[in-house]
Amino acid sequence: MSDPTSDTPRRGVVYVAWGAAHVDVARRSAASVKKSSPWLETAIFCAADDDTSGFDMSFVVPDGLVRPKVDLLWQSPFDQTLFLDNDTIVRDDLQSAFRLLEKYDMCGAHVILWHRPRHTKTWQTELPDAFPEINTGVLLFKKNDKTTKFFKAWSANFAQAGFKVDQVTFRETLWASDLDFYVLPPQFNKRVYELSEPIYSDQPRPRILHLNILRPQKSAFKRWLSNLIR
Repeated sequence: MSDPTSDTPRRGVVYVAWGAAHVDVARRSAASVKKSSPWLETAIFCAADDDTSGFDMSFVVPDGLVRPKVDLLWQSPFDQTLFLDNDTIVRDDLQSAFRLLEKYDMCGAHVILWHRPRHTKTWQTELPDAFPEINTGVLLFKKNDKTTKFFKAWSANFAQAGFKVDQVTFRETLWASDLDFYVLPPQFNKRVYELSEPIYSDQPRPRILHLNILRPQKSAFKRWLSNLIR
């Protein structure tokens, strides 16, 4: 736990979950944070009647939000925040990632398959493909005037644009912003996990797994497979 009397920034991981099944997978992710980085606190935004055991603190998602994380991230209780989608597992200590906030306002990783049509949509500004979408399921940021301004602009843009996905407006809001933004190595938002990697790979070890199989699963076999991943 952070000492509120200390000059050290309060650091933590934030989740946004809607529905008991999503809270359950977020709880599994939070447990992986505590295992690998016990110095971090965890918080969740969810429904008032959800089971929030396993988190250090919880907050209620207000009614009427279409995409709650877009509206709530700037309300993080921490000075320095790692936002994680619920379908994540942290595999290593995150000290080095948080050190990036000594220099940058926000960090995130590129969408891996950024060339696909669903990741090249335009809202108001035609952007170069060398500036691809950021995957908003892993975002590291510090609380300051610039990030608060960015999140509020993103929220307004998302509401105006009418897209179901949030990464189109995140990309254009980032392009127009004055944030000091750093692109994380893909191992901090590992979206594609090749079967050869558990056996042998010369790639860096994944720090944060972010895999579809970690989402709530209806199939018993997929739930079993999901629970194998630690």
